[in-house]
Amino acid sequence: MTRLRRADKEIRDPREVEAVLREAEVGRLGTCANGEPYVVPLSFVYHEGRILFHGARQGKKMENIARNPRVCFEVDLGEVMPAEDPCSFNYRYRSVIAVGTARIIDDPRKRVEALRLLVEKYAPGKGAQLTEERVRSFKNLAVVEIIIDEMVGKRSPA
Repeated sequence: MTRLRRADKEIRDPREVEAVLREAEVGRLGTCANGEPYVVPLSFVYHEGRILFHGARQGKKMENIARNPRVCFEVDLGEVMPAEDPCSFNYRYRSVIAVGTARIIDDPRKRVEALRLLVEKYAPGKGAQLTEERVRSFKNLAVVEIIIDEMVGKRSPA
């Protein structure tokens, strides 16, 4: 059996990397504060080179971002490939890991735009229902963007 080198698994086409980010339904945000790592799954949208998500203003995720805005974000798409011999099972996947800086979006228009993008991803056709007035009524809502510094895509062999 031929072993693949790591470079053989890298997705080099930026359009394919971005496609994985657009297709994935759940992302995992990694933060670190006071030397303690923390990973949490969340809904998100990838738009124009940024990752956008929302959450409660209070909580460990936002506290960690306030202490250390450097974050890691991971998505993956995959399926188990069963075989007669359980030791021959495989996993076909595509994944992306992005590293960047998270910041809370305070501008009301940008918050509404980000939330509309999120709603459109998960409930197509419903984003227009979000108005600036309605978003202002969500007092405990934080909208966050990750400015990506670098990202790497990987895939299993075909």
